Amino acid sequence: MTDFYNKKIETMNRKDLEKHQFKLLKELLSRAVKNEYYNKKLKANNVSIDDIKSLKDISKLPFLTKDDFKNNYPFGLLTVPKSELIRLHATSGTTGNPTPAYYTRNDLETWTELIARNLYTIGLRKEDVFQNTVTHGLFTGGMGYLQGAQRVGALVIPFGGGFTRRQIKFMQDFGVTCFHAIPSFGLKMIETINEMGIDPKKDLELKIAMLGAELWSESTRKKIEDGLDLNAYDNYGLTEAIGPGVSCECLEKDGLHIWEDCFYPEIIDPETGETLEPGEEGELVLTALYRESLPVIRYRTRDLTTLIMDQCNCGRTFIRHTRIKSRIDDMLKIRGVNVFPSQIEEIVMNQKEIGYNYIVRIWKKGVLDEITVEAEVENKYFSHCKTEDETLREMTRIKNELSRKLHEVTLLRINVDLKPEGSIPRSEGKVKRIFDERNK
Repeated sequence: MTDFYNKKIETMNRKDLEKHQFKLLKELLSRAVKNEYYNKKLKANNVSIDDIKSLKDISKLPFLTKDDFKNNYPFGLLTVPKSELIRLHATSGTTGNPTPAYYTRNDLETWTELIARNLYTIGLRKEDVFQNTVTHGLFTGGMGYLQGAQRVGALVIPFGGGFTRRQIKFMQDFGVTCFHAIPSFGLKMIETINEMGIDPKKDLELKIAMLGAELWSESTRKKIEDGLDLNAYDNYGLTEAIGPGVSCECLEKDGLHIWEDCFYPEIIDPETGETLEPGEEGELVLTALYRESLPVIRYRTRDLTTLIMDQCNCGRTFIRHTRIKSRIDDMLKIRGVNVFPSQIEEIVMNQKEIGYNYIVRIWKKGVLDEITVEAEVENKYFSHCKTEDETLREMTRIKNELSRKLHEVTLLRINVDLKPEGSIPRSEGKVKRIFDERNK
């Protein structure tokens, strides 16, 4: 039987939920119009907050985009006096100004509750030991998950990023049962425990992992679960809306529950902006109903997913969404064909002989696009080979099989370059897998 963090909220019927959402929306709009920029945006789109007479009228409101944040950096979107802010987080800003996220005391309290709900939903309890393996600086996943785990009551180890061997030693010494990480760090952990001679079943007490901040596939999930002997769960969030805490998988692993008491989700056609029906794939649009500090109203996330209306077997009544397929901005157009990095990852990581690291290179050969997947093959799959010829034949078989699978899904002829185990450079932070060199 499902154990809820807040059963009254998580099992709310649709009528009461929509009444709650509309109340929060009206309060949000009353704050938003106090912001000069947002008020001008409403007028430019010939809409008034008085036109919003029901929840469905939200479609009359203009979209908010990343450009709105960029054009109003740093404080231009605030809906409260700066003196009411108590926390600031931000994106890395590697290609320009960072995108800031501001929190009032109430914003921070709501965020903490949502992260606690995330963790409780996947099984974290006060008896657990929780290790956060990401940085606790401006990145929202650090402080966010520290706060949430503390709220649940677990023993929290705010380790921070990197230092994989030392992270694993802490997990072993202090009996860590749950950790939060980016998926690529989970793969890095498997390689490292193998190097250290650690058996996760005998030497570690890990049960659950909360993974996010990178797109990852079901194939990657299986590798991490098998390699670390635990259950791995997906969660979703973005700095503009809150950080992590927008949605989370439950024990069923059948889509991510959107915490609708705080967020109103829509799916739109990314080309036309028209609202799509549940079950149709499109761009996720979010309204952060609770947010005091910023008018996050109909924010275009650029993330592709599908809404699921059927009630989950766990008993929660909130809408779910499928795992994020891709960011629209990350879509690759190769020889006129749209290819999503997630499609490539699913195939590569599902090939049993492939290890925990791969990269994709795209370049121009004359006027034509070329694409190559470089992937490592684990040494153990050649242990039966007694000669170099046998090894070469086995390598050719794996290469041909992977090439065929990639072609079947993408309809492209993709070059495959198999590498020895450990030969592709590793990173302690977010992994970079796509190297598009066509414009160099």
